Parts: sequence; C-alpha cells; structure tokens
Amino acid sequence: MQNVYTAYTKVIEGTTYFFIKEFLVFPELKNVPPILEKYGMHTDFDKACGIASLHDPQIKKQLLAQMESHTPLAKVIEIDNVSYMGKMSSGS
Repeated sequence: MQNVYTAYTKVIEGTTYFFIKEFLVFPELKNVPPILEKYGMHTDFDKACGIASLHDPQIKKQLLAQMESHTPLAKVIEIDNVSYMGKMSSGS
C-alpha cells in the first residue's frame, strides 16, 4: 500500500485554483485502481494542501516543483462564436 499525491492548477473564471489529491494505491493488486482518499482546492497552494491534510514540507515542495516544471501541451481555443463551413468530398 502506498500514498500517492497529485497536484495541478485550473483557471476558473479568471482565477487560478490549486488542486491537491491523495490516492491510496495497492501496487501488489493489479486490478485495483487508485482510491481517492483526500483532496483540497484553493487559490493558495498551502491552503489547498491543508484542506487535503498534506502537511509534509518535502512532499509539498516536490508537488510545487512538478507543477512549475510542466508546460502545457496544448492550448484550448474557444470556437463557440466561430462559424465553420465544411466541405465534403464526392467519394470517388
């Protein structure tokens, strides 16, 4: 049995929120998925960790470093107001 932590940010209505999650993992059991034990969400990283009951400074430091080192792989572009005129091939 292991405790595994994840952290990420998400912008909601222009405000960045930190999400901290703690999962219980059983690597010796192959068909058992990770179980979410605790989570926290807040605009302040330390407060999000506190809500998730994560108080270990070393783990918090690692999570923050991982979040800062990741760059987004894609950018979401809203297309709600864009009109699109598609073309279809004749199939021949």
